[in-house]
Amino acid sequence: MLDDLKAALKNSHATVQTTESYKKATFVFDSKSVNAYFDSENEDLIGFGITINVNDLPQGATENISKKYQGWTITEALMFIDKDGHSTYYAQVDKDNHSLALSVSAKGKVSIYAKMPK
Repeated sequence: MLDDLKAALKNSHATVQTTESYKKATFVFDSKSVNAYFDSENEDLIGFGITINVNDLPQGATENISKKYQGWTITEALMFIDKDGHSTYYAQVDKDNHSLALSVSAKGKVSIYAKMPK
């Protein structure tokens, strides 16, 4: 999949944004929004972030989130593929005025990755 993403990025008309620490190129791949991240200094690829359906999280993840974070709502799911082709999953959950980014393992185990501003 990594090679397919690189080819799609090369052949797309990506929208590019630059920050102090990275550049982000946004494009569409397989009908999904994808962000490619690059180091802002040397422009090396960091990886690709793909917005996915909550049902595409690893098996057991949504059940574990429901149990561990009762009353929280999953608002976004993401698969990140690094420059070496390794995949990591994340989910954002919201409750009242709070938002958390959760790291999701391949076996569906969840842990807090970061607290997010709301």
